[in-house]
Amino acid sequence: MNQKLAISEVFYSIQGEGKTVGIPSVFIRLGGCNLMCGGMGTQFDNELHNGAEWRCDTVEVWMKASSTEIKDVLDEECYKAIKNDAHIVLTGGEPMMQQKGLEVLINYIKDNINPDPYIEVETNGTITPNDFLLEEVSLWNCSPKLSNSGNDKELAYKPLTISCLNQKHTIFKFVINDTKEWEEVKELYLPIVDRDKIYLMPAGENQKLLNENKLRVVEMAKENYLNFTSRLHIEIWNKKTGV
Repeated sequence: MNQKLAISEVFYSIQGEGKTVGIPSVFIRLGGCNLMCGGMGTQFDNELHNGAEWRCDTVEVWMKASSTEIKDVLDEECYKAIKNDAHIVLTGGEPMMQQKGLEVLINYIKDNINPDPYIEVETNGTITPNDFLLEEVSLWNCSPKLSNSGNDKELAYKPLTISCLNQKHTIFKFVINDTKEWEEVKELYLPIVDRDKIYLMPAGENQKLLNENKLRVVEMAKENYLNFTSRLHIEIWNKKTGV
């Protein structure tokens, strides 16, 4: 087992977003991403580019990854949590850039910690998972990036990957500022995903911004009979990562 992963951070907390919100979870944040939410350049100046209305709230973390042996990824607290059935959340960045390493990690966990782990993957839906991951992952938390992310459509919109994930246990979580994002979701994603899998989530990397957006977005979800998710970790800790 000489496979390594580019790891940015690992911590035990609760899931803050989506279908499994509030569940004890071990977060394994991988380094690297194939998109740049906030527009190319935001990683250098913290400003918004290319029409972006929000920026990736973990870019400073996932850009600083260390090559880590599989056996060294989890500390004692995380090991104990997984043994006690905490979910494992593989996040990033974009974890689908390291699929082979994730295969080794999952097999290591099953062989040494918990034979039947609940595994969530947070992905932007641009890279199709391999057959092993499609079989082993319990829940796909897919967050396709809309035009408000500052990513070009040809990079961010991959309908074949989205359609593949729609056949699995997946939720599709969209960052919403206003009605124009819902119009974009209707145009691009409603034709290829199940409506009951869609979650609207207010943009906001801190409590102030989240509070400004969430009432508007929850009303939008009610009006369109869609799922709503807030960002529980921000509501509790006012922090975007590491909690």
